[in-house]
Amino acid sequence: MNKPSLTTSLRSRVLVLTATLAFILPLAQGTVDEAHDYAMEAATPFVEQGYTVREDYWNGEVVSGQKLAIKHQLFKGNEYAFWLGTANPDCELELAILDVKGQPVHMERKAAKQTVSVRVNPPKTGTYTVVFSVKSKNERGVTWALAYGYR
Repeated sequence: MNKPSLTTSLRSRVLVLTATLAFILPLAQGTVDEAHDYAMEAATPFVEQGYTVREDYWNGEVVSGQKLAIKHQLFKGNEYAFWLGTANPDCELELAILDVKGQPVHMERKAAKQTVSVRVNPPKTGTYTVVFSVKSKNERGVTWALAYGYR
């Protein structure tokens, strides 16, 4: 019986690894896409009230409970809504919009299963900080997506 050569053995391992990654990676991407789907579900009542949803959004995976912050330009005279969603069930979501002094400026907060939204009417044009976290009771890593709109 012939022993497989080192090259044949290495090729087999590379093929198995490639096939495994091809199967796993789309699943990981799907969970981030699902988080965006939840954020868009949270946006639905706002769209019915005349909000325009921006096409750009942020998403990713993070360690459960880790706080994230995004700087974003807001303009006085516009009303904004931010929607945070996760594909992970049984999570606590936090979302706040802070001014340059670190004070909250959001007017209204609504939480639902796997989503939270805040509405803000910025008192002046400037750079604001969107601070958020997703904390799971059962999982170490969580997916998230943050979208926004204005009217």
